[in-house]
Amino acid sequence: MKCYEVRKCSQEEREACYVWNSFRDNPQDIDNVKCWVLKGAYQEESGQQLKRCKQCAYFITTNRETGIVSDSDADIAVVTCEGTINTERTKALEKVWENLRQHNRVKIILDISRVNNIYSCGLGAIIKIHKEALAAKGLLVVVVTDGYVTNLFTVTKLSRLLRIVKNHRDAHDIFDSLKKRDTEVQQKAAVAVVEAAKPVKPKERPACYVYWKNHHPNNATTCDECFKKIKPTGQPCWVVDGMIEGISFQYVDEECESCRYFEEFSGVQEL
Repeated sequence: MKCYEVRKCSQEEREACYVWNSFRDNPQDIDNVKCWVLKGAYQEESGQQLKRCKQCAYFITTNRETGIVSDSDADIAVVTCEGTINTERTKALEKVWENLRQHNRVKIILDISRVNNIYSCGLGAIIKIHKEALAAKGLLVVVVTDGYVTNLFTVTKLSRLLRIVKNHRDAHDIFDSLKKRDTEVQQKAAVAVVEAAKPVKPKERPACYVYWKNHHPNNATTCDECFKKIKPTGQPCWVVDGMIEGISFQYVDEECESCRYFEEFSGVQEL
């Protein structure tokens, strides 16, 4: 696919084109050339150039072929995927994310409402984006509507890890609520500094077997037979480790959410 064929450029337009002049001796090499990259559209100072390129028929056609399209909505980046997130589209998704991360665009809405299947490599990429966004003080919110994809997230336990919503409005609500929460936290911190409140000793979380005095009332066995006591890791008992494509993640065991021990100590920071 050549840009001048998609755009139906005249000979005069070609003569004035940077890409055409770069490849005019070997026009066959223009096939699938990303002219917006050559023009530096993704550079931070080239915002206007990127806006112009996004309106171009060649840009739209080429990006739709990858099934991955990135756009910006205020301070939130919107990444849209279509079809099946296979090996090729996973690579495209990773490139889009890397470009966003380099420009500190770490508040992400990943719209996969038109995705009908995700390979394991795609799931691994989504976990990676989630973890790296959090590490950069950002957030990933995933828009899902397909029943099969929803079930896929449930079976792999990623629904316990990711923030999953059904539409963009709900995604923006999450970002708005987090922004409000951060503002409240900052205000409380400012008040605490002004009042010079006396430091309060943080609440400590006892080991689960200590809390239950060696026998959880819902378990038939004693704590002495539980691997949490035999080989303690210091990790809360409600945390479960998962791994997809060599990428590890953790989620909360849903059976623990109704537990009195979890309700009392899940908000306690580890010392």
